[in-house]
Amino acid sequence: MAACCSSSAMGNFGVKFASCPNMELSVILAVLCFNGMADSILGPSLDDLRCIFFVSVQTISILVPLSSGLKTAGCMFYAPLHAPVNAYTLMIVCVIVISCLVLAIPLCSSFWLAAAASSGTGLAGGVLVTGATSKIGELSQGSAVPLHMMALALCIGNVLGALVVAPFLNDTVRHGNTSVLQDLDMTSFECGDSDSNIGYAYLCFASFGTILAIFLAILRVCIDEKFEQDSKKTIMESSGKVEIIFISCLTFFIFLVGCTHIVYGSFLLLFGTRSALKVSEKIMAILTSSYYAVTTFGRFGGVLLSLVVSQVWIVTVCVVGVLATSVFLVCAAETGLVFLWAGSNVLGLFYAPMFASLIAWSVEKVSVNHIVYTIFTFADYAGMSFNGLIFGQLMTAFGPRMLHYCSTALGVIQITLLLCLLYLAKRTKKPKY
Repeated sequence: MAACCSSSAMGNFGVKFASCPNMELSVILAVLCFNGMADSILGPSLDDLRCIFFVSVQTISILVPLSSGLKTAGCMFYAPLHAPVNAYTLMIVCVIVISCLVLAIPLCSSFWLAAAASSGTGLAGGVLVTGATSKIGELSQGSAVPLHMMALALCIGNVLGALVVAPFLNDTVRHGNTSVLQDLDMTSFECGDSDSNIGYAYLCFASFGTILAIFLAILRVCIDEKFEQDSKKTIMESSGKVEIIFISCLTFFIFLVGCTHIVYGSFLLLFGTRSALKVSEKIMAILTSSYYAVTTFGRFGGVLLSLVVSQVWIVTVCVVGVLATSVFLVCAAETGLVFLWAGSNVLGLFYAPMFASLIAWSVEKVSVNHIVYTIFTFADYAGMSFNGLIFGQLMTAFGPRMLHYCSTALGVIQITLLLCLLYLAKRTKKPKY
């Protein structure tokens, strides 16, 4: 009798859990926050890892592009895996794999084993973020708010990852008579007498991943299978030629936008220190932090604006704002630090909601399935790699001011694509949800 009651209680819990999309959405947003933490937890701890493996700065820095590059590749693995494997099962496996591999990085016996673990986290992270994005797209049912909350969750995860690592970092002592180039090649910084505590930070991250995996497992068991089948039927509608062209143009747009705010923020310190301003690294670090804080605020603003404003208007204002601010920075960035600070913050504000708004706009105009979400996510990360490469090469060849010339050129291309998308959007059939 007690067993029957227990079984009945679990069944009722499952029904309630499955029939509460807000609960499901909250867990998936937590997954995206976890993914954002995985992206940001590695960078601040590189110096501690360098001391653990006794390698140079140049060598240890390989971990970051290795992880981000394989994350881009991992985005494409979701589409073939989604058909035979449940989305929540995929997310559970990815969360557990990322947690275990991140925890294993400081415990590895050699740097190359740590590099392999970092590669694994990137690959699993690509599958995870694509699966979570696709699932939020299904749950949104045409609403833009969940998609903007997705971008905000990733941004919050980036901030939390750095905050989790900070208390466990060791202070390294730089020799006063070494140059910057020697610093890059040397492996003999004074790392201090005490052992690195970075493993405890990674343990906190893995603990969060374990808790998250438990909640995902509950979702996997309790989710209403009928709802999943219905949602797949809803989004698997056939698309016409106009819709396919619209999605293709939008994918190229996302590729150009592709995490450009991160690319710009990465090169902002280099611009300030190497341009005519000659600002100190400390001041530029503060300015860069301000830029990312405003970007986070911009994503939160995107959530609020989506409640009252159409996505096409958000995209239009953002694209025009990016171009206008970029032109302003071309003219004024090197004339004073205040102009650089104000212009970069406004630029981050316009860049922040653009990716989520583009996806939400596509959901409003065409039927989007998990394959399209996979392509969108891949384009976003691939665009970040491409833009980072182009920005870096042009700044190296022609000077730091190319940062804002590149941003302006992107703005012009984006406005051209926006005009094409507006024309195509009028000829698409609105999907039924």
